[in-house]
Amino acid sequence: MITLSIIGTGNVAFHLAQAFSLAQDVNLQFIVGRSEESLIDFIPFATTTTSLSNTYLSDVIIIAVSDSAISEIVNTLEGVKSLVVHTSGSTSLEVLVTLKRCGVFYPLQTFTKSKILNYSKIPFCIEVKLEDDFSTLQYLSACLSAESYTINSTQRAALHLAAVFSNNFSNHILTEAKQLCKDNGVSFNLLKPLMEETIAKAFELGPENSQTGPAKRGDTITINKQSEALTNDAQKAIYKTLTQSILKYYER
Repeated sequence: MITLSIIGTGNVAFHLAQAFSLAQDVNLQFIVGRSEESLIDFIPFATTTTSLSNTYLSDVIIIAVSDSAISEIVNTLEGVKSLVVHTSGSTSLEVLVTLKRCGVFYPLQTFTKSKILNYSKIPFCIEVKLEDDFSTLQYLSACLSAESYTINSTQRAALHLAAVFSNNFSNHILTEAKQLCKDNGVSFNLLKPLMEETIAKAFELGPENSQTGPAKRGDTITINKQSEALTNDAQKAIYKTLTQSILKYYER
């Protein structure tokens, strides 16, 4: 049985707390937040507290806060014997190196409190300062039925950037697509089969091999027609930028 505490009350902290509270081989001891109000949703999972000192005797302390707040917490934890890890994709392990035992436990997924997650489909990217601590983070991943992968800070930053492109940017484009549908009185749900096929082909064939559309064909007539049809400046800018990017990619 491994003892664990979580610092943070955001979406990542919520999902990890929920999952580890149900894990048979983990004793989730404390969840730390800045205020009692921020901890209300966490009460069913473990003992909640606003004091970091309560976590000092846990085997593992997970820092699941915004990137800018990590270093402030690290200063408070100096001297603890626990393995201290953060969950950030874009923050280097170096932010923790003043601690004797430290690492990264980064779940590569988008988190929303109301959305139930299947951890068997979530890769956990792990990195540690001391080789002996790898097994602990592998064990924690296994307790969630998740796969773990050894990824260093440079690789993880690149992976996080790739996630911004593939998740954050594509989701925003879908937001604009939904608005186009709404403005023209058609159902956004009509795009669902198309998007499912697009994602499936991207991972089966490679996205570079499954690109379709007027930019891929070099169809300037359709490109000009669609660009002129866009009256929203933001949508027009996105269309122009991505079209030019696709044209240049397939000219290589």
